[in-house]
Amino acid sequence: MATDVTLYIGMQPLIAKYRFADAIAWERVRVQIVTAMNAGRGLIELDHKGDKVVYVYSPYLPVSWVESGK
Repeated sequence: MATDVTLYIGMQPLIAKYRFADAIAWERVRVQIVTAMNAGRGLIELDHKGDKVVYVYSPYLPVSWVESGK
């Protein structure tokens, strides 16, 4: 399981970048992303600095991530 993940959401110049060092927190988000991608739509909810950030996924919202297992 990845121990260091960087998640990118959106397109230039408004790309949102999130870092995950907790494998369990990342797995919760990854499952939401994969479920939304498979359905073609859905919500992606992230806890960020005490706030909840919600993205409405569609095929027009680029989502990518880089996993590093150190």
